[in-house]
Amino acid sequence: MERKPVRKRTRWYRRMTILKLHKWAGLISAVWLCVLGATGFLLDHKEWRWMWFSTVSERVLPESVTSLSRTVIQILQVNPDRPMHQVAAGSRGLWVTEDGAKSWQRTRVIGDEGGQVQVFAVEPDPEHGWNRLWIGTDDGLWTSEDGGKTLVKAGMERQRITALTAGASHAELYGAADRSRIFQLRTDEPDRPDWLRFEAPAADALPRQISLRRLVIDLHVGNGLFARNTSLLLNDIASLGLCALALSGVFYWGFPKYWRHRRRNCGQIRVETKRKILIWLFRLHGPLIGLCAAVPLLYLAITGILFGHRELGDWLGRVRIPAMFHPPVYHLNAWDGWIEAVIGYPGQPEKLSIGTRIGLFTSKDEGRTWLAEQAGTERIPAARRLRRFGERVYIGGWMGGGSYLRQQDGAEWLKLSDRHANMARDITRLEDGQIGWLHQGKTVVMTDRSGQVSGQIELTQPMEDGVPWYYVLNRLHDGMIFWEHWKWLNDLFAVLATTLLVTGLIRWWRVKWR
Repeated sequence: MERKPVRKRTRWYRRMTILKLHKWAGLISAVWLCVLGATGFLLDHKEWRWMWFSTVSERVLPESVTSLSRTVIQILQVNPDRPMHQVAAGSRGLWVTEDGAKSWQRTRVIGDEGGQVQVFAVEPDPEHGWNRLWIGTDDGLWTSEDGGKTLVKAGMERQRITALTAGASHAELYGAADRSRIFQLRTDEPDRPDWLRFEAPAADALPRQISLRRLVIDLHVGNGLFARNTSLLLNDIASLGLCALALSGVFYWGFPKYWRHRRRNCGQIRVETKRKILIWLFRLHGPLIGLCAAVPLLYLAITGILFGHRELGDWLGRVRIPAMFHPPVYHLNAWDGWIEAVIGYPGQPEKLSIGTRIGLFTSKDEGRTWLAEQAGTERIPAARRLRRFGERVYIGGWMGGGSYLRQQDGAEWLKLSDRHANMARDITRLEDGQIGWLHQGKTVVMTDRSGQVSGQIELTQPMEDGVPWYYVLNRLHDGMIFWEHWKWLNDLFAVLATTLLVTGLIRWWRVKWR
């Protein structure tokens, strides 16, 4: 008879402890969790044009933000016949130089009121070379017949052209739209693409293991569970849900205090109105948003801790995850969101290679079957950028995966040893048969025909006013806009977010089933 009050008291204390832990974890972290949710949602949609062309004055921002915006070159192509003539491009537009990158001139966009395009691909015409450049942008295909000084729209309006390459013939191009679909077109009919349908790679062509680093990054940016749109939707639900949870939790805690204050000052709200507001807030906060966003919020919190500590990159790269534990997206049942680069082969219309973040795949039968390319006994881990110059094919590395070259069709792939060339954003021809590897948009590493490094060139960047909102949001999300060691505070908030999830689910379960 005496144990029942003790058990009831113990149960009550446990319930009050969870309630207090949930309340104080929420109140301490509410503001920053709301900021993380809002900025995370926007950063997952970095393709939105306004984030690159709407800017903030450098005078009101710290060096940690302005330093990011000073590197605008993501693509660099050099005219091999006139090496002083170069074209640079990126998310902020296109520029041209005729003095070896000592000074840059912004390309004039003809026929566009804003005169701004995001550039993802620059490819000389397979027949006319630098007399006609093809430009893949966020608004279709454009051409330049004056070496990059002006752009004229060619076709495929409103398509996001993320890759271009010469085709099997001299009047043909291959390309990728939104990293998901491959098209083929004749250069004299650029507005009439032929969309190609390919089979997905067979299971034996897929990697048997991936690095933990690859998985962490993909999960955190909305690529790591299912097809691109589904994974991104889950991240959006989690990001916006985090904002809504923080706000609704603060309102659920604050409204009763506001009502007591108002009652002391002769203001009164009907009891039924109060009850309806609190019931609505509780249902919104817990059963609706909390349950829907719980799983993606949990993996975003965990991957956020790992993603924020770049010093863990080498260790994360060494940890391998076997195929049986890969999320569905790595089964590559469709190409959606996977196509980083594409390359054709002269005189071989049935052959095509596609670069992805988990390797390079080649088909010799018009996309019906695929083979994973290997360098010796190891498969090529990633292919972010592909370039073909004559018979030679070059692969730009990604995340320490290595850069490669192949001297001719059917030959072995050679891996470059230089770490700067192994993180190449773009690959271009230089004079005397040399190849330039664009490293971090700032340095061009030069190699000879055999892949031996012969020097480096420091690039002068095009001068652009203001800092794009993307960089401001990026530094706000990781906290470096305030303090260079903010990552430790982000770790704390990630732990608090996990605590809120666990205690919130316990509270909901007890209310649901009591």
